[in-house]
Amino acid sequence: MPELHLQLKQAKPDFQQQIEPDLQQFAHQWVCDIQPIDDGYLLLPEVMMRKHGIFVFFIEEGCKVCREEDATSWEDFLLMNLAHTLAERHNAILKIDGEGKSIDVAPDNYATFDHYVETVLERYDDVVKDMKKYWLYTHRNRSLR
Repeated sequence: MPELHLQLKQAKPDFQQQIEPDLQQFAHQWVCDIQPIDDGYLLLPEVMMRKHGIFVFFIEEGCKVCREEDATSWEDFLLMNLAHTLAERHNAILKIDGEGKSIDVAPDNYATFDHYVETVLERYDDVVKDMKKYWLYTHRNRSLR
């Protein structure tokens, strides 16, 4: 399952308690149920009929935010929105799968689904960009897949 790791720049022993209000706010904003699970939380968006969601697992250096392999572009958007927002609020470094070079924390690029699409497509031109944009918007929900 693809994941983004938030590595805290400074250890916070109460990080799990600090992050809970952020998860509540995210759930309220994007209409998700929050379910506690082993080592973290599962956020289930109403728009996905609460069948698939975004996982937040607590790890030694912070947390990881991930989704299921067969996610829709809506779940990809929620993953990016949540990970970037949490990284900014908690002064964390973001790494794909917890390895390699860190990626820029840019919550404004993922503030809305439209921002997410534009960020994903910024390196494409013309017809390819239009095709990929159509695909991203079409694959926001499971009923069209």
